[in-house]
Amino acid sequence: MNSDIVVTRQESSPLSTEQYEFAALVDQAKSLADKISAMRALVDQHRVTFWGIVRPLQVRQAGLKRATIIMLDDKLSVEGLTAKQLRQIKRIICRTAKEFALKGDEEMRLLHDKHSEETLAELEKSQADEARSYFEQMMGEELDDEDEFENVDDVLHASIERMRKQAEAREKAKEKRRKRAGKSAIENGLAEDDFDTKASLRAIYRQLASALHPDREIDPVKRLYKTSLMSEANTAYEQHDLFTLLQLQTKANLTEQQITASLSVEKIPALISLLEHRIQLLKRTLRDIEIETVAEFVLPSAVSITAPSLKSHLKKTQLDLMSNITDLKADMVNMSTRIGLKRWLREQEELI
Repeated sequence: MNSDIVVTRQESSPLSTEQYEFAALVDQAKSLADKISAMRALVDQHRVTFWGIVRPLQVRQAGLKRATIIMLDDKLSVEGLTAKQLRQIKRIICRTAKEFALKGDEEMRLLHDKHSEETLAELEKSQADEARSYFEQMMGEELDDEDEFENVDDVLHASIERMRKQAEAREKAKEKRRKRAGKSAIENGLAEDDFDTKASLRAIYRQLASALHPDREIDPVKRLYKTSLMSEANTAYEQHDLFTLLQLQTKANLTEQQITASLSVEKIPALISLLEHRIQLLKRTLRDIEIETVAEFVLPSAVSITAPSLKSHLKKTQLDLMSNITDLKADMVNMSTRIGLKRWLREQEELI
């Protein structure tokens, strides 16, 4: 077993099925906790590169793209451009200005609306209506008529709220049915498990409180350390965090006999249920960190979050941005003359 937490009773006593299961769950929880710590450390390490090197390049690229479409807007008054070329310039302006406008750039919103047949607000409203129709069909009921949806985000938030209310209504209906049916034998068993869980947590906590009591420690450094551990124990006990309490037993230098004495064999099934809940929370935390990392570093969804993959992705992103910046600068030089502008427009048409 890899975990530092010992759950055996005595070497001479064979482990029960419940004890083996409990030990396996402790190992699983520890492994997940270690993965979370490693993932956070990995992200923090590469965050320095992202915000110190990649992010400034992103800002520089955005500034050049913005300057490019402002320059194109000025070029609409250049003599000698065909109607087709003017339409092409307006399409490029609208496409790029929309990117900035959706991020809150009001000047770019005005520039988009100046050259688009539909304002950005009208486009967003049309998309919102389509999204509303989709979610209403999926949920099987209409959203409130008084709700005004200006964009897809408004529809999404309203739909999530409606689904939450639907789930609450279903849960209340189930609760009423349970109350009408009365307490079943299963419910009584759950109540007994809950009692066993609280009793076991209380036993572990009291054991820790006795071992970590700061007033019993003469050495000031050790007293400060025990005070910190006792604070962790208090929080863990309040939150019914069995895994943290088990880890604190080891930090408190409790012997194997002391640890196993607090884990009554009869109460292990209830503790298993608590550990399973903890493991689900740890899995959710790890998944959330992965999702946040993908969003922050703009990672491809298929990329595994490892040190080599993060380093490779950030390096490639850096090189791509530097190349794009060089191209944008060259484009602005080319567009400075009418001949260069026409040549640039032909190149853009070939790229489509």
